[in-house]
Amino acid sequence: MSSSQKRVKRSLSIWQFALLLTLAYGLGLVISHQTTVFEKIYWSGYSLEQLNEQGEWVDGNRFNIGDTVSSHDVRFLVTIDQSEKWQRPVGLFIGGPFSADIYWDGEKIGDKGAAGDTREQEEIGLIDVSVFIPIRMLTPGQHEIRLRISTHHLIQPDDSVFHYIWLGPYREGGRRDIRYYFAPLFVLSALIVLSFQSFRIGHNAGNPMHIGLGLFGFSIVVMLMAEVSRAIVNYPYHYHELRGIFGWVSNIAAGIALIYTSAKVTTGRLRKFILITGILIVVASHVLPMSSGDMRLAMDFVLFVLGPAAVFLVLAFRKQVNYFSTLPLFFFACALSCYWSVGLFLDSFIFIAALILIGGAWVWVYVEVKADGPEITRPEETKHFVIRTASGETSISVDQCFALKGEGNYTAVLLANGESLLHQDGLGAIMDSQPIGFVRVHKSYAVNLGAVVKLKSATGSKYWLEMQNGETIPVSRYRVAELRGQLE
Repeated sequence: MSSSQKRVKRSLSIWQFALLLTLAYGLGLVISHQTTVFEKIYWSGYSLEQLNEQGEWVDGNRFNIGDTVSSHDVRFLVTIDQSEKWQRPVGLFIGGPFSADIYWDGEKIGDKGAAGDTREQEEIGLIDVSVFIPIRMLTPGQHEIRLRISTHHLIQPDDSVFHYIWLGPYREGGRRDIRYYFAPLFVLSALIVLSFQSFRIGHNAGNPMHIGLGLFGFSIVVMLMAEVSRAIVNYPYHYHELRGIFGWVSNIAAGIALIYTSAKVTTGRLRKFILITGILIVVASHVLPMSSGDMRLAMDFVLFVLGPAAVFLVLAFRKQVNYFSTLPLFFFACALSCYWSVGLFLDSFIFIAALILIGGAWVWVYVEVKADGPEITRPEETKHFVIRTASGETSISVDQCFALKGEGNYTAVLLANGESLLHQDGLGAIMDSQPIGFVRVHKSYAVNLGAVVKLKSATGSKYWLEMQNGETIPVSRYRVAELRGQLE
């Protein structure tokens, strides 16, 4: 019994695997939206009022106050009770790409740079600040937190410059506590490992899906590193746009990697459809107005997945199932998270979802596709290699060939008599035609099992095949277990 047959005996059905992924995405949603922030917060400001041109306070939206033309006055109202926590050192924590003068009940208690009506008058503040509030000001009752803010040093106006404002135990320095990024740092570590392993396995085994998922993961890693950089460096607020550029570029790279990989594992007209539709959807999305750069990132990411997800959903209904048939689940979970997160890209679920998507590909090898659908019709096995040249066609029986060697977009057909002929197709295309007795043993090699004498190994996980004509063929260690079962 081959190792592949043994694996099927302990395999999952498609529906069991789909349920497993659904539970994983659901758990990821809970984790990313309920436990991302580990700060101890006494009060957090969401509702605010803005001072209009008539000098009246009107209801405002903290996600719609950015402006590079003038300064703005906003205020929050906070009620303090008689709890003991207010008798301890309390700090006001403010974050976002803007400068501000900070007042408590009309008395200035600190600043975040200095707000100004012009670029010259404004002093650039740090992205995050903390201000100590004297205990004498923390009397029970309602208090007013007033800020005069300006964003003249931003190149691109951003309506959602106000990232957060809260009261909590005072700590010196405005930089976010590293605990705030505990979940992202954990995900980052796992993504680095999984992406590297996925790419390495795909590269060594010639598997385009694992290569693509590895590249997708590396792009997400860059994006997440841009996010957690704020925990390491409390930079001047106008550098936040540079951080945003890294996020945007890596986001585009992740989307392109996913679309390209989806196309590589699809055949026929659908391949071009995925590529063209995926790009067009994202380009069209930029016509839609977005309230923030974070929302733009999140929306682009979701729309990158939309085209491939729709295609693989259709293929699933046609009983053509592969691992990317789970992309509709991935799309739905990311879209739901973006809806819940109200534009907070870090607190959305995209990073955990990427981890699940890459990790799920490793579990897919234990899924028996044929268990939940009709027998898949496979192409007739190839008995001859047809080699086309300028002088005509040559037909070579597969029995005359002991191995195939990939040569870029072509393939060298290695004959038992020592000759080598160049085939016009790549190794992957030839193996898709299922030549009788041939198996892929390496990213660049496939061999005729009937011409194999012995599988040999050496220290350092090095493997090779000894062939009947004395030649040796390298074997990827990721294909050794399967190959041993086929040689039994």
